[in-house]
Amino acid sequence: MPRVKLIVTGDMEKRALHESLQRFFPGVREGEAVTWERPRKSQCATSYPLPSKPIKPSPVMLTLARAMLDEAGVHPWRPNAAELVVVVEDLELGNLGREDVIVRHFRAAVEELLDGFETRTRERYRERLQERCSFHLFNSMVETYLFGDPGALRVAGVAGGREPRLVDLDIENFETDDPAWLPTCRAENANYLTAGVAWWRHERHPKKYLEHLTKDNYHEIEHGVPALKALDWSTVGRVASHVPVVRCLFEDLAEWFGTANPLTAGACHEALFPPRSVNRADMLLRNC
Repeated sequence: MPRVKLIVTGDMEKRALHESLQRFFPGVREGEAVTWERPRKSQCATSYPLPSKPIKPSPVMLTLARAMLDEAGVHPWRPNAAELVVVVEDLELGNLGREDVIVRHFRAAVEELLDGFETRTRERYRERLQERCSFHLFNSMVETYLFGDPGALRVAGVAGGREPRLVDLDIENFETDDPAWLPTCRAENANYLTAGVAWWRHERHPKKYLEHLTKDNYHEIEHGVPALKALDWSTVGRVASHVPVVRCLFEDLAEWFGTANPLTAGACHEALFPPRSVNRADMLLRNC
């Protein structure tokens, strides 16, 4: 029985992402029933901007990569590995537009772990990673995608008739110009700047804006989990919301299942799912 194992960095995703995704894919693959296991949680490795150079993976990034290797059976003592292991990390505000940098850090972490094996074993494990493992991102975090489905926002606690105000129709370029919230954003940005965090942009934080829209009643477990489970991803992928980053996750899953991408046609982010013309033999993982 093929098993899908997600590795996530948030409590909301740990409780709901597998159920959220599996509704949009077949229940069988090559004639066998597919099991989506409860995700495994690891610590977020992108809370602060990652350096472009040198690419030296942090201990937290190494832990995230080690979790993927473990679930894929890259250890002699774990023969019952998942057939598909997908790591899903957040971009977070400090890494917006730097998807390629995060990918390079994760790949460097995997390479460093593989270097601990002797040559023949390392090559065998490389083949397994190319076949079974992927690395994807949410831009900038999972709450972003609730804004692509009005029904999910209602489940999250946003009252009917209270519509969010966003600058861009593509929710992955998340930013609000809501006049009722911008004074708070300016104050928060100033506070972070004083603390030496110049990259913080409160108006680009989907979870904080969701808290504003729900009058601070939003809680990611109580409200976010059911909202993510109910999220209509096909609505999130409508033409007006291009979502090239999360589209890569769905393209990768669709390829594994041998089915069409439920987010409909659209371009993927090349750092996370290259064009078909790219030689997959040169890739470390399924998608990068």
